[in-house]
Amino acid sequence: MKIIVEDLWKSYGKEPVFQGFSAELPLGEITVLMGKSGCGKTTLTRILLGLERADGGRVSGVPEKKSAVFQEDRLFEPFGAVSNIRAALGKKRTDGEIRENLEAVGLLGEVLSKPVSALSGGMRRRCAIVRAMMADSAFVVLDEPFEGLDSETKKRTMAYVRERRRGRTLLLVTHNLEEGEAMGGRFLILKEGKNDGRED
Repeated sequence: MKIIVEDLWKSYGKEPVFQGFSAELPLGEITVLMGKSGCGKTTLTRILLGLERADGGRVSGVPEKKSAVFQEDRLFEPFGAVSNIRAALGKKRTDGEIRENLEAVGLLGEVLSKPVSALSGGMRRRCAIVRAMMADSAFVVLDEPFEGLDSETKKRTMAYVRERRRGRTLLLVTHNLEEGEAMGGRFLILKEGKNDGRED
């Protein structure tokens, strides 16, 4: 089973992003999407998530239940980390489970009770990652999720994502080859809205 993108076309005004782009993402695996800025990586993720419509082509096989980390953290600023995740998950997980997941990425103690507006960018990023990984989803999209994390925190957070993926389909967007290799995914390289043929 696969997510299949066939002959995708997408433009913003007169600026084409995709012109006949096709690709496949195996279900249950990690796909690492790479390419230069402006080549269409984020646009592709938004189409796969159903947040934008393509101008032409077809996308099939995308699981109904999806979660994501966007380039913006999209957190409720006045709420703490636990409350932010609770808002997304409802009553499906206990506060203890949420705290356990936050602690797994190094968010500990009084940090958990502070409003996220008072947290550093790296802390906010990890909160957004935990929210996506704890969601009841079959398809997880992570758009530059590890941006701004120091080396040790990044390693810890990447280990958390690998452990909590639990067989789900994961699409990781990154500019960092080392991140993609560390996550152990197959690579899909975009070049000016096209698949350059490298699918490792």
